[in-house]
Formats: sequence, C-alpha cells, structure tokens
Amino acid sequence: MRTIHVRSLSVAAFMLLAFVGTARAQTLLSTFEVQQLVARGEPSDNAKLSAHFATLADRYTAEARQHESMSRSFLGNPSRNLVAGMSEHCMRLAKLNTESATTVRDLAVHHQKLAEGVPSLAPHDAAHFQGGAGATKVTVQDINRLAATAKTTADHHALQEYFQTLAKRYNAEAKDQTAIAQSYRGTKIAQVGVNFDRLAALSRDSAKEATEAAAVHGDLAGTGR
Repeated sequence: MRTIHVRSLSVAAFMLLAFVGTARAQTLLSTFEVQQLVARGEPSDNAKLSAHFATLADRYTAEARQHESMSRSFLGNPSRNLVAGMSEHCMRLAKLNTESATTVRDLAVHHQKLAEGVPSLAPHDAAHFQGGAGATKVTVQDINRLAATAKTTADHHALQEYFQTLAKRYNAEAKDQTAIAQSYRGTKIAQVGVNFDRLAALSRDSAKEATEAAAVHGDLAGTGR
C-alpha cells in the first residue's frame, strides 16, 4: 500500500506540473497581441504584457539551463572535434538565453509598474521583445480578427508584417521550385520540370499579391489612429 501511495503522489505531482506549465503557456501572447498591447498601453494591457514577459523569462531561463546541461554532456563525448565545437556553442546559447531572460524579466517589472500607474522606463535593449520577439506564432484567428477590425497604426503595421513575411515565403518557394524544374530539363521526364515551372510562376504571383497587400497596410499605418 505504501508503494501505491507514493506512485499516486508522483502522478499527482506530474499532473500539477503539467497544469502549471499549461497555465504559464496560456499567458504567452502572440506577436500581434504584444505589438497591439504595447501600442495601446492601457493599465490592463500592461498587466497582460507583464504576465507575458514573466512567462517568457521563465522559458529563457529553462532554455539556458538546458544548454548548460547539453554543454556538459558534450564534454563526455569521445569525439574531440564534436566536444570542442558543440560544448562552446551550447555555452554561448546558454549565455544568450540568460541575457534574454534578464531583459524580459526587467520588462515584466516595467509593465507591472505601468499597470499600477507608476512611471517606468523600458530597458534599453527591450525593443526587440516589445516588437514581439519570443511571442507565440500568429494564428489564423489573429489574422481574421485583424482583417475585420484593423484601424490603428499598430493593427496595420501588424498586417503589413504578416504579408511581408508571406511574400518572403512565396519567393523562397518560387526559387526552390525553379531550381527543381531546371534539374529535370533534358531528362526523359522533362514534363515534371514544366509542372514545377508552373508552380514557381504561381508562387511568384502569390508573392506579388502579398507584397502589394503589405504596401496597402503600410500606407494605412500612416493614417491609422
């Protein structure tokens, strides 16, 4: 019975950790949300940003510890070439993770002060994270909501960034598809290359449309509230 009791406690502890992890993940905002809340700057917005950056600090701290652990693990690898390179890479990553954790933790304090009505200046190296670095990926719901409600400068900047990113992806796909098409030319299955040429043309057209959409929102950002 004692063993069953210990196992029950272990399962309960695991479930509690999973719940806490999920709760923390839910406080992370998307890139769009961070940009909008920073631009709006109401007390409730700053409270949400404080929770977001506090969670982000925990994540960077955990990543720093993981990379430190990996660095030590590589030291035990029998391949000297691998040890020399990877151990140093992991330690540098750990250092960068720690620096990021410090910055976003300071940001969490900064936004908590603003939420409480206390004057505060953001850390000098915080602009990257205030712009959405480290935030969760933009969702379809984010895009649809902005498409339906966009009116502020921050809204249009967010949509401009979305379409710019989309254009880059389409251009990269067109480049890959063109390269594949060229590899089929002169072979017995050259028709496959023709199909990839068509795909490349569609990708280039998509990139053009996305670029034009980004330009529209760039213009609207200049007139938004």
